[in-house]
Amino acid sequence: MSDSWKIGSAEYDSALKKEAEYWGSEIKQALQKGIPFSVDMRRAQKIFVHRGNGLPQQQSFDPKAEWIMNGELYERVFQWVRSVSPQARILFLTCGGGGFCLELARQGHHVLGMDISHEALQIAKNFADENPYTKGFGSVEYKVTDLNRVELPKDTFDVVMAWDGLHHIVALDHLLHQIVKSLKPKGRFIFSDNIGMHRSSRLLGGGMYFLLPTHVSYAQKWSIALRGADAVKKEMQDRSPFEESHTHEMMPMVTRVFNIERSFYHTSIGYRAAIAGDTRLPEKLKYPFLRFVKKLDDILLKSGLFSPDHVLAMAYPIQK
Repeated sequence: MSDSWKIGSAEYDSALKKEAEYWGSEIKQALQKGIPFSVDMRRAQKIFVHRGNGLPQQQSFDPKAEWIMNGELYERVFQWVRSVSPQARILFLTCGGGGFCLELARQGHHVLGMDISHEALQIAKNFADENPYTKGFGSVEYKVTDLNRVELPKDTFDVVMAWDGLHHIVALDHLLHQIVKSLKPKGRFIFSDNIGMHRSSRLLGGGMYFLLPTHVSYAQKWSIALRGADAVKKEMQDRSPFEESHTHEMMPMVTRVFNIERSFYHTSIGYRAAIAGDTRLPEKLKYPFLRFVKKLDDILLKSGLFSPDHVLAMAYPIQK
């Protein structure tokens, strides 16, 4: 898909605007119901967002479910950042509503968040301004940026981070070289992203999501299933034009420029985020069930029966 975009063309600029508007509207719509996890990890609320027809992705936001499924990843990231510097200068790419940036700043780091959505970054700024957790706070600021064309300053950051956003970057090779340039001599690149879902994972996760009671009706799930994976992907790309610009080829691209120092491959059950967010069960059943799903996911990965579709990695440049 990325080959079809000519950076700077009228078609590209139109798609970029659409991408920015979509992700900004996602956060704004969620914020109308409460505080989503993507905006503030500590103050996040359990909320439900009904967006009408079409893909039901992220119709519900459940911070407890998020911590059950991904808390280990967040804690690992915080530890990795501290191992680089206890008060790191961090560039956070594709930062969205700024929840991760805000949490890093609360831990004493100095963070610059970049994203294409002006609307999302304005929300992030508002939450940073009203942050009640001020003890030991570092700093956080935000900048609207097209990462396909960005020119980063040289030898500036201890850590450059990206979370589930690299697969949206059309000019990923350009961005990776800019990250190399921007890192200090002992700096590190930390990222987590989708590297492509395998058929077995898609079938297992899709089957679980279909059978479970969710906030999405069975009728709507039948409609999605009958349209097939290609139709669902097209609908997502109609909303977010740069979706899956890079997935399966991401790691080969990264390892041409970086040495992987640490890596943690995770998520072998497809659509795990949707299962965690959308499952509609009483809380006394839901959270034990999600812990079971997380444990099953770990077992499947360790057994080698299923392949991971996400990776968390810390890397340093091959040449600096």
